[in-house]
Amino acid sequence: MTSGTKSQSNRRLRVVGAVVVGLVLFASGCAANNDPASWEEASDDGTLKENFIRSCRTANDGGGLTLEQAASYCVCAFAELKQRYADDFGGFRDAESRLRSNPEDIDPAVRERFTRCLPQ
Repeated sequence: MTSGTKSQSNRRLRVVGAVVVGLVLFASGCAANNDPASWEEASDDGTLKENFIRSCRTANDGGGLTLEQAASYCVCAFAELKQRYADDFGGFRDAESRLRSNPEDIDPAVRERFTRCLPQ
């Protein structure tokens, strides 16, 4: 592996890790929001997506992405997260609970989805 490839791989891991941190921040806010039972209830107040993107961008501040890249990445990451748990809000709640306990305990399928959002 060349040093350029290693550097790019390390940057990708840092960014995905930053989104995991952002997801933990988001999950904490979501859990405090009257404990919703569905995506519809969670987004009724209109802040679900905004809270995630804000947390994600904050977590990526200085993480190797430009502001524009971070904004695009975070929008994509939210869409991927919502798609992964579209029919399983309970699964999302379980994942957020695990992440609050251990930020490294992220579903490999979610990590892969986040990685696909990284700028090429």
